[in-house]
Amino acid sequence: MFVKGGLAASVAALGGAALTGCAAAPASSKQAHAENTEPDNEITARLVERVHDANLPDAAPIMPVEPPASWDDEADVIIVGVGGGGIVATAFLAQQGLKVIGIEKEGQVGGASRHACTFANVFGGSKDQNELEFGVPTFPPDVKAFTRMYEEQNAYSIDEKFLSNQLLMSGAACDWIMEQDGMNMECFGPIWHDADVHSGKQSVVLGMDNPTNAMEAVALAAGADIRLSTKCEKLVADGGRVVGIVAKGPDGAERFLKASKGVILCAGGFGMNRDLIRAYLPSAFEGTVQGGPMPSHTGEAFRMGLGMGADFSGFDSWSCWEGAIDEETAGGDGQFWHYFWHGERQLFHNPWLIIDKRGNRQPYFAATQELFANPGGQMGDLSNCAAWMSAVGHHVYSICDANFPTTVFEKNVLTETGTDRNRIPITDPSTLIDTKGLVSADWLSEVDQAVERGAVKKADTIEELADMLLLDRDVLTRAVKEYNELCEKGVDDEMSTPYDPSWLHPVVQPPFYGAIVGSQMAKTMCGLRTDEHLQVMREDGTLIEGLYANATTAGGLSGEANYGCFWNSTVFGGVGTSWITGWIAAKSLLDEK
Repeated sequence: MFVKGGLAASVAALGGAALTGCAAAPASSKQAHAENTEPDNEITARLVERVHDANLPDAAPIMPVEPPASWDDEADVIIVGVGGGGIVATAFLAQQGLKVIGIEKEGQVGGASRHACTFANVFGGSKDQNELEFGVPTFPPDVKAFTRMYEEQNAYSIDEKFLSNQLLMSGAACDWIMEQDGMNMECFGPIWHDADVHSGKQSVVLGMDNPTNAMEAVALAAGADIRLSTKCEKLVADGGRVVGIVAKGPDGAERFLKASKGVILCAGGFGMNRDLIRAYLPSAFEGTVQGGPMPSHTGEAFRMGLGMGADFSGFDSWSCWEGAIDEETAGGDGQFWHYFWHGERQLFHNPWLIIDKRGNRQPYFAATQELFANPGGQMGDLSNCAAWMSAVGHHVYSICDANFPTTVFEKNVLTETGTDRNRIPITDPSTLIDTKGLVSADWLSEVDQAVERGAVKKADTIEELADMLLLDRDVLTRAVKEYNELCEKGVDDEMSTPYDPSWLHPVVQPPFYGAIVGSQMAKTMCGLRTDEHLQVMREDGTLIEGLYANATTAGGLSGEANYGCFWNSTVFGGVGTSWITGWIAAKSLLDEK
């Protein structure tokens, strides 16, 4: 139990720009102070002490401020973060006749959603899916049957009422989304593809660009006010209720924006905030070599919810992608984020000689070889991440030779009907839309660039390559020798899930290439705890009036301690998680009495 004044002392001790000028949520009356502020302060004080003791200033709760004497602008609802889920919430509420202001710190809407391949709802229940008689594990979809299966895969750590309501509402959410003007999406059971992507007219890179643009047009047509390059700095609270935000626009001026019905936090996760990762995702702090999914995921919205006294859910749950290259340990540019479609990533997304620090081979899983894949679940890369991060040192070493420009295309890593194309380097510029310089179809040049900056190692001898990778020379030369002998046999009789014969390319032709490979953060599935309607919840179970959050600012959809996250990231996949829960949060706020 913290003594009176403990919160102020803790905040003062922590310091930092995030807390400068902030104060605890003010009381609108003595009764409100007694009922709301004191429990909030006690919880928040404990969180402040927790990150202060660990010297993690960027994980500190961001405290709310008092309402101003006069507001600069007002709306019925303010959406913080107009990524995929935020643009859905903005469009839906604007269509219902509400005045909606969407705040987006980036220069365009869409966030990480634009960069995804597809939209998924593994459970089923939408009109499109019902027409295909799709459902997991049964059709018609059965919430209880799915919950039993999903709980088993997530350590029985998901709140059933929370999960069940997301499942029950997901069909209606998908229906509304797919029925909007310009949403030219084709359903293939668990997923929808943009028609241009499915036809091959457009690459899967920025595969959700067209749908995101369409949803933005829907929001604007309905009268939504979307403010780009504008960052939410703090929440504004009156007692225990959130009544608005403080936003800083491109001119640098702070403005108080009132939200008479509430605020929805749709700002994504915190995969680029190492202090938050260390505090709330300790296994990711050890296992990831790259953050993400995009540089904008810095976690301020999560910290603002904590500042209101919110509980968190999904501790140490996060999803990741394989093939990330360590740019800090033994070379590279030292950056914690690189675009996941780059040529060097596609190269080391593939099954080469993969070993741990002792030279022991590590497994490689793909849908073509993964014997125990769950329906709609594993795609291979998820299993790889779990295996590789569990190796000694929490990463592996991937080795190939100078023949890689040809042999990478010889590997049988994709099913004929599969949509996971991320192991195949991009070679056709005609299918690649403008990526603003993030990636090109000249994948070999991108490999060369990675060699130049030291991320990918290139050496004329195996011994030199070992030195560059900080490996023992004898360890690597022995591993290469034994692997080449295996390749000569043409049959992998070592691994429990053996390499496909098409993967067995020996390491014989110099120069030799290698990289320290780990995982890249995909989604942080730890976030603010909410009730089943996505209203943010305090640690004592009471709800914070006027504050809602969609996933992944909200957590818990993958349970607790979900290391690497089975099922890609959630039942809905990445984009589906954001868009579906954005709609649910908006619908819940609209229906709240």
